[in-house]
Amino acid sequence: MADDLTARFDLLADTSAAGQARRLVSNLLAAWNRAEDADVARLLISEVVTNAVRFAGRLTALQLALVAHPDRIRFFVGDGSPLHPVLRTVHPSDESGRGIHLVATLASAWGVVHPPAEEGHGNQEGHGKQVWFELCTGGPTVSRTGVPASQEA
Repeated sequence: MADDLTARFDLLADTSAAGQARRLVSNLLAAWNRAEDADVARLLISEVVTNAVRFAGRLTALQLALVAHPDRIRFFVGDGSPLHPVLRTVHPSDESGRGIHLVATLASAWGVVHPPAEEGHGNQEGHGKQVWFELCTGGPTVSRTGVPASQEA
């Protein structure tokens, strides 16, 4: 769709990655006039990036991508690890393990995908994964014709 906006960034997989990702997301959402999504987006991107650094390790770079549609924004964090985040039971005394619960609770949707294999490497999946989540924007979307998108033929 012509109205979609896309941005991609590479981040070092270190302790500064979550803060850098929060700043990039804040600045980008402000530039895209989507500041109403910034608070939740910063929290969730911080959780996903922190998990990527913790479990993928510092041997890989992280990829951050955002795709803004008129009615939602999808955020992707790619890393080199095949390990998927797990929504596990968390006890009050646990010091970690709540990040994916926040994502599952606050995001409209979330999941994990494997990037396609690089050209010339057969049909095997690429290395690593992308954890994604989506935030829907409030209210009905209106097309360029001024008609709510749900009523267009």
